[in-house]
Amino acid sequence: MNIEKDGLRKKMISNTIANYVRLGLNFFIGIFLTRTLFLGLTREEYGMWALLWTVFGYSVLLDFGFGTAVQKATSETLVTKEWKKFNRLISTVFFNYIVIALIISAIAVILSFNIDRVFSFDSVEKVKYFRKVFLVFGVGTSLGFPFGFTMEILLGLNEIRLRNMIQIGAKLFTFLILYFVVTRGYSIMEMAIGTIIVNMTANMVQTFFVFKKIPSLKVSLKLYDRKQIKSVMSFSLFAYIIIFTNLIIFRTDQIVISVFSSVSLVAIYQIASRLAETYKMFSSQFLDNLRPIAAILFISNQKSKLAKILIESNRLLGFFATLMIIPLLIFLKEVLSIWLELSDPAGTICAIILLLSMYFYVFFRSSSVYILLMSNAHKQLTIVAIIECIINLVLSIFLIKRIGIVGVAIGTIVPNILAAIFYNIPKACQFAEISFKEFFSQAIFRTAWIGMITASIIYIISTRFRPSNLLELILHFSLSSIIFLVLYYFFGVYGWERKQFNEFISKKFIKIARSKA
Repeated sequence: MNIEKDGLRKKMISNTIANYVRLGLNFFIGIFLTRTLFLGLTREEYGMWALLWTVFGYSVLLDFGFGTAVQKATSETLVTKEWKKFNRLISTVFFNYIVIALIISAIAVILSFNIDRVFSFDSVEKVKYFRKVFLVFGVGTSLGFPFGFTMEILLGLNEIRLRNMIQIGAKLFTFLILYFVVTRGYSIMEMAIGTIIVNMTANMVQTFFVFKKIPSLKVSLKLYDRKQIKSVMSFSLFAYIIIFTNLIIFRTDQIVISVFSSVSLVAIYQIASRLAETYKMFSSQFLDNLRPIAAILFISNQKSKLAKILIESNRLLGFFATLMIIPLLIFLKEVLSIWLELSDPAGTICAIILLLSMYFYVFFRSSSVYILLMSNAHKQLTIVAIIECIINLVLSIFLIKRIGIVGVAIGTIVPNILAAIFYNIPKACQFAEISFKEFFSQAIFRTAWIGMITASIIYIISTRFRPSNLLELILHFSLSSIIFLVLYYFFGVYGWERKQFNEFISKKFIKIARSKA
């Protein structure tokens, strides 16, 4: 089957576009909201708010990988039609999640009473207040945990557009609540309560649509099957370890800083981390397609098609990642200054390092991780993730004591690059049954040299014209994007791709012209 001639490519592109629509709205909301919170709260309050999300982000660890297993099982059941077996799996997962939610609440209670022993605070008089906030946010997080599997089902069904609509609604309501709370002079307790209410509502909406999309779905204590746990854990345990290590790699930085330095510095590092995470989201929206499609193709024994998708997805992700990294790195100081009035040197250096780390992850690792996970290579991925995690944590703790928060960022990028060079790229070549030279030629070379030329042009321009306000910054970003896109159109795409693109644009113009006639 040729992936250029079937509907799979169109479906993946359509889903990716839908993701970017959602992300675009979230981005503009996030920019304004982050500025509002950063300037409207004290540094310690903002650091505490960031710390809440960091600490309870670890609640997904108690998922034990069941969420990923549910997504994989949903996609596979679309092929096998074994819905009775699927109902037993979902019922088992749901009631296990209820038990896990109780554990999260217990952990929140214990940590709240020991918060001043675990973290360092500048204002001792606020510890009692922060303890209450911590408790409310933790218990609230546990309430929504049992329904988290519904989003995995939607992704497994490839209902990405529906998922996007629900998340956009939740984001808008969260923004309105947090903006109202901060501008009216309230504090993070009200922020926590409002966020919990919105998240719970979004979970209920997702649950409604899941049952609507799968009429035969049943969740009952009678369907609870302990044997399902053993069966699912053969996959989910490895997925769990991978999630665990990814959390340590991408979220433990704030914990390391708060323990070995100060909660106040978490606020500065959080901005650098948030910028890198935002960049990752914008450059990797295509990834949502990969897990359900990889699971379907693997269970259908279409390995040759899956190998082609691995190469093409790596190429597409490299396109987005390179397009966005160029202006971000060149105009990073202006971005931080105009956005948050931030000019901290250490924060700027951390942002550069974390952006580069995300670039390596998205371009050279992400597609192989997603596809290999669904192709039963989860054991190898787990070993690599554990090694990367250990190196990251040891380096971060070692370097923060010597060079401050910049050392934490270095501790993130070094193992990331090593994993890409020594595992992900060689494994992608092996999986696609091509040499490194072929992989480099098909998935990396064109994007890389076009990116370097674009960066050189924009850097030369920037030495004479630096943006001093938001409008000028947007113009510089736009110019960088235009140069890259023009070069990529003529030198980056294959002839048949350019032909398809031209035909698509021609049809759109004809359709618009006819509608106006």
